[in-house]
Amino acid sequence: MRFPLLASATALLLTAAACSNTAPTVMTGTGGSTGAGGSDTGGSPGTGGTTGSGGTTGNGGTTGNGGTTGNGGTTGSGGTTGTGGSAASGGTTGTGGSTASGGTTGTGGAASGGRTGTGGSSTGGSTGTGGGAAGAGGRGTGGGAGGAGGAVDLTTVAASFDGQLLQFPCGATHSGYDCDNVSCTGGTVTHTTTYPIKGTTGAIYSMTFNVRGIVEAYAYVGGTRAAGTASVSQRATNGGLFCAGGTQEPSGSGNDYNTYELDVSPAVAGETNVYYLNSVISSENPHTSSATQHLTFDINYNATIKVTGGGTLTFKTYDSNCKQVQNCGPTQGSQCQAPRTVSLAGVTPPAPSFTQPFQMPTGAYGQWLFFDVTDVTAL
Repeated sequence: MRFPLLASATALLLTAAACSNTAPTVMTGTGGSTGAGGSDTGGSPGTGGTTGSGGTTGNGGTTGNGGTTGNGGTTGSGGTTGTGGSAASGGTTGTGGSTASGGTTGTGGAASGGRTGTGGSSTGGSTGTGGGAAGAGGRGTGGGAGGAGGAVDLTTVAASFDGQLLQFPCGATHSGYDCDNVSCTGGTVTHTTTYPIKGTTGAIYSMTFNVRGIVEAYAYVGGTRAAGTASVSQRATNGGLFCAGGTQEPSGSGNDYNTYELDVSPAVAGETNVYYLNSVISSENPHTSSATQHLTFDINYNATIKVTGGGTLTFKTYDSNCKQVQNCGPTQGSQCQAPRTVSLAGVTPPAPSFTQPFQMPTGAYGQWLFFDVTDVTAL
């Protein structure tokens, strides 16, 4: 948008040259000795002095403004005051050059990260276009926006959640496929862990994470399963057992199995803000279906949700009968035959060390979850 200024200055220079056939009256320049083509105060028309005030034509022209318009002069397009060059606009070491830290006008130098004018280098970031042609009086376009200093790793926004291992041990007694849940009071228990979300307060971030572990199943009411109507046997594909939205089963319909839930606060507009990690279709309700009843399953899938900067992400599991299902794997009879394991290789940060299968001193096998945040994007 500033090229017309450059064109106008050039036109004016040509006009002045065309209108002057005789040597102009020598005026007092702003610095230097006199003489043809000399330092500042005299000499050939408009040729400028060697140390003129930042201009290629010096101030020894007809009006002492560096020849035609002096727009290559006092603020030379490479330095803040034209003091950085020998005579050319945008001198050799213009102050918008090597140490420019983000000039607002980028007059030949670089706004933070802009390309230098005709001299010096900027401190990084995208390159500007430099100043106008030397002595043309043009003004640089200001360079690019300030350099960001490298890519920002936004996974730190969810650093408190990333790499978390949650273990759900069996209590003192176990029988068959089941074991006591711990810390039960009045026949129910809710285990809750809250993770603060960093970043800009109120900003919305899209967070992708991988979830692995051993869990029992639950048929939630409503919501949207990532796997649609796929069976639990297809949990390795199609989004695993992830469900957005929905609610727990009413009493007596399967709510005696344990929930695995993530809640986002403050709520993100247009989102469910409630997510479940062990969802199965209603026909596989563990209260009634042999496909899931008294069984646990290995999971390893990715999910994406939106979270709020400065807010929280809360995990909770609810049990209505103080029992949880052991990690028995495929079963025969009423005994655990082959407890499952899930590889945690390659996760970042590395998973805490623990022995799989997760077994209690009593011999019972508990459940567990591990969260690995793989990407966070500002929206």
